[in-house]
Amino acid sequence: MRRYRIWYGAAVLAALLIYIISNRSEALAAFLCLVIVPVVSLGIELAGLRGFELKYSIKPSCHVGQKIPLEICIRKKNKGPLGRIQLELEMENTMYGETKTKTIILCASEQEESRFQYLIEMENCGSVRLTVLYVKCFDLLGLFCWTKPGSAQQEVLVYPAELQLNTQFLRRPETIISGELYDQNRKGQDVSEVSGLRDYAEGDSLGSIHWKLSSKLDNLVVREFGYPSNYNILILYDLKSSSGEDEISNQRNDAVLAFTYALSRSMVERNLEHNVGCASGGEMQNFPVYSLATCDQMVLNILCRPVPKENGEDSMYRFLQEDIRQKYTKLIYITPDYEESSARQLSRELDLTIIQITQGSGKEYMATHGYSVIPVDADTYQKKAHNIVI
Repeated sequence: MRRYRIWYGAAVLAALLIYIISNRSEALAAFLCLVIVPVVSLGIELAGLRGFELKYSIKPSCHVGQKIPLEICIRKKNKGPLGRIQLELEMENTMYGETKTKTIILCASEQEESRFQYLIEMENCGSVRLTVLYVKCFDLLGLFCWTKPGSAQQEVLVYPAELQLNTQFLRRPETIISGELYDQNRKGQDVSEVSGLRDYAEGDSLGSIHWKLSSKLDNLVVREFGYPSNYNILILYDLKSSSGEDEISNQRNDAVLAFTYALSRSMVERNLEHNVGCASGGEMQNFPVYSLATCDQMVLNILCRPVPKENGEDSMYRFLQEDIRQKYTKLIYITPDYEESSARQLSRELDLTIIQITQGSGKEYMATHGYSVIPVDADTYQKKAHNIVI
């Protein structure tokens, strides 16, 4: 507006100087027109702003990366032209604690009601609070400005990216219907299930010796016990703003949420009960998931938790400190980063799979002693990650 006033003032002064120098009626007429036009523009704008009202609405939910329309409606009491209308829109993501502002410029029609549609891209997951801070109304020449108060807040819940996972388990998990299952490729310590017999080897437990058969064969024979494959599954996830001195992007955290939701939904579709948890407030918080409704409720619960700004407590480390780890036989840890020492310690107690969200390709599937690490590129997972073996 200041620029318009400077240029218009310069034009008025120029017309005045021309009139003084030339003393011609045409120059006087031009000068008077330049003086009168702003007054007319001011009157038109004041008349048009009578009963001015701005309302807006937006869809209550969408998925990350989608563009959703912001519907804007401007009403006034009478017909007449309005100048430029400028909205200052604030978008606050409560999960990441980030605030952005957008300037929207509109040109209303002469009708009593004007409707507009402005597309907004939701870049990150979480609850996004939209607020019109103020509305600036300019006259037709852009010389005068009126500031109107903003409108009520609107909230949009931005879900993780839609991801269809085909999940395969190396060990058959326990379903709601099935009973005791055992791994056919791995031996364990469940004495109630004998999976085979073999000759005694140094280091075998004396309790595993089949004494009756050994006496008949005149050779020590031991029993191999079954390894229960009934999974009590926990999907553990972590959202981090940094890891040491490295900053973790929102895109990586969004991918963590996408995999947590997609994996949980995939298990529900296979009739697999499980829990989803993370470390929050110095303790482990678990959410049971046994249906699509509880899966959706779990996601709502996740999206309402803010991401810690500083290095928060590692969920795997907290899990090691809790007694609840005795309840689970399978842990799927989805995280941007993890500690190898905690992973090794935890893998001694249960079956562990780590899904590590990286930025950029380069890392490959890694099977270490006792657990496996599946790297996922946050830049390409929506196009490439469809099959996962756990």
